[in-house]
Amino acid sequence: MSYWRTAIKPLLEAETGTLFKQAPIRVTLAFPNRYSVGMASLGYQVIYRMFNQEEGVACERAFLPDDVEAFERTGQALPTVETGRDAGDCELFALSVSFELDLTNIIRTLDVAGLRPLREERSDSDALVMIGGPFTSSNPYPLTPFADIIIIGDGEQIVPVISEALREATSREDFYDLVDGMPGVFLPARHAHEPKWATAPKELLPAYSQIVTPHSELSNMFLVEAQRGCPRPCTFCLARTMYGPNRNNQAQELLDTIPDWVEKVGLVGAALSDFPHTKYVGRTLTERGIKLGVSSIRADTVDAELAEILKAGGLRTFTVASDAPSERLRRWLKKGITTEDLLKTAHISRNLGFKGIKVYMMIGLGPETDDDITELISFTKELAGINRIALGISPFVPKRHTPHFADPFAGVQTIEKRMKRIQKELRTTAELRNVSAKWAWVESVIARGGPEVGMAAYQIYRSESIGAWKKALAEVGWNDEFEANMPTIGLPPGQYESKEVSAHAQGLAI
Repeated sequence: MSYWRTAIKPLLEAETGTLFKQAPIRVTLAFPNRYSVGMASLGYQVIYRMFNQEEGVACERAFLPDDVEAFERTGQALPTVETGRDAGDCELFALSVSFELDLTNIIRTLDVAGLRPLREERSDSDALVMIGGPFTSSNPYPLTPFADIIIIGDGEQIVPVISEALREATSREDFYDLVDGMPGVFLPARHAHEPKWATAPKELLPAYSQIVTPHSELSNMFLVEAQRGCPRPCTFCLARTMYGPNRNNQAQELLDTIPDWVEKVGLVGAALSDFPHTKYVGRTLTERGIKLGVSSIRADTVDAELAEILKAGGLRTFTVASDAPSERLRRWLKKGITTEDLLKTAHISRNLGFKGIKVYMMIGLGPETDDDITELISFTKELAGINRIALGISPFVPKRHTPHFADPFAGVQTIEKRMKRIQKELRTTAELRNVSAKWAWVESVIARGGPEVGMAAYQIYRSESIGAWKKALAEVGWNDEFEANMPTIGLPPGQYESKEVSAHAQGLAI
């Protein structure tokens, strides 16, 4: 029996809002991860809807199977969700990518779709391969060996451009000619450097879900974007640069996108508690009996009124971001969150009957010392005396387009040593959820790497492991050009004590 009938059709039948269309130009929109992850991506759903709104274009979805090896043993081609056609049988094979660690999954998805992953090995008879999403805006260069077109910035501005070129082009080079020079269009066959980013005009916003499904990681939740961009100056975050200038949507604009049948709404934004209409929208929805989901709320703008609205919307655990283990490091990152802000949030959560508070933070920041970890441990115990606490701890990964671009990665041994101390001293105090230091190192390599990192991924995409990554990176000649840089608390992010930043870093850090 076919994979589509046994694995995909049950998912399809549970969806609300699926689009079915036939047209001369077929687009496959793939997500290089499992269905439940891809369907939680608002950007992926927006691009799916926009392609299907284009004249002469029909777009169907495809996802990487949960068990790729088992799927490959069936000998079948990767099917699309809507009709089960071969995903690679199309004019445009587009991938939306959210995470650096999906680099090997991108290559695997092309492979199981029957497309040769390397751009130079494909011909005019093959589908054009386009890659977009947060990963490409962060760092497109590891993708250049694989993509014909890389989209950088807001997809809303790009879909009409790509669709028009698909309608008019008579060859691959003709297609390139039609899109060359457009904002957000990076053609690895022609360009050495990324272009000006595409920024969607306000009239194309807000973004909102097309499909609601119980099989998403955000089960049965309709997503709507309250704001794009961020007004805050946090130095480690890509939101200000990746998503362009801060654009707030009006309250009624958001409410008008939400169908009457929706039971759960997720408000999306980088700083939702800064969004001027969060309370009004939240209160309006909860009065309609709709449950609410939100990304983390800034502790400095939390008040009892907002917390009450979120509790009425079904929120049981309050989530905030500290983003650094100590007050001095939060100041260095220009986070704008104080110890008093976090304590206030804990008290509000307890007083309103929330089951607990979850705090996200990073360790492994450049100027970090054992004293910062001591403060984290002490402060967590203080929070735990107010309400139940969970810590989500991630190693700091420097990213392009931030002042921290050339900061060193703290190192696996350093991070693991600090994590062990935190776990030992807080094991009876807080629930701890931490990200692997080894995989954070791989993420840091991809986040700042070039085409050579893409080729290292190509060597190992069928058998990925930390050891395989180390061996492949050595074989392609990768070296860590940033490890000798020494950030200090007395210097702003992007300035170092030990030596001048390399010309490469100076050219890319902003």
